[in-house]
Amino acid sequence: MSTLTHFEALGAALAGNRRSAVIYARADGGIGFWNAGAEALFGHSPEEAMGKGVDLIVPEKYRAMHRAGFARAIGSAWRGSAGWGPVEGLHKNGECVALEVFLTPIQEANEQASGVLGLFRVPSSG
Repeated sequence: MSTLTHFEALGAALAGNRRSAVIYARADGGIGFWNAGAEALFGHSPEEAMGKGVDLIVPEKYRAMHRAGFARAIGSAWRGSAGWGPVEGLHKNGECVALEVFLTPIQEANEQASGVLGLFRVPSSG
């Protein structure tokens, strides 16, 4: 199996995963990947989310902080989250959702972040 085929299989598996949201934010802040789990957790279909700004899932009270952090990460040697952390997400219905997030940069050959891959899940209850 070629490397491309492995990545295609991985992409298909991630796309269909409904237990964890997988979202890719491009350097411009636009959503470049939105899986079935993102639809389940945030309520937006892929058609509604793709190409929109990642602010789509960030509650208004956190948007300025999110934009500043994202801007610092893009083009830097940021290494991503040290572990899963608590975060509030914004559901399509306007409600805030308690989640955990793990962020990792997508890096160019020069090791500078050109996008961010976010993994989101519902916190375990114990």
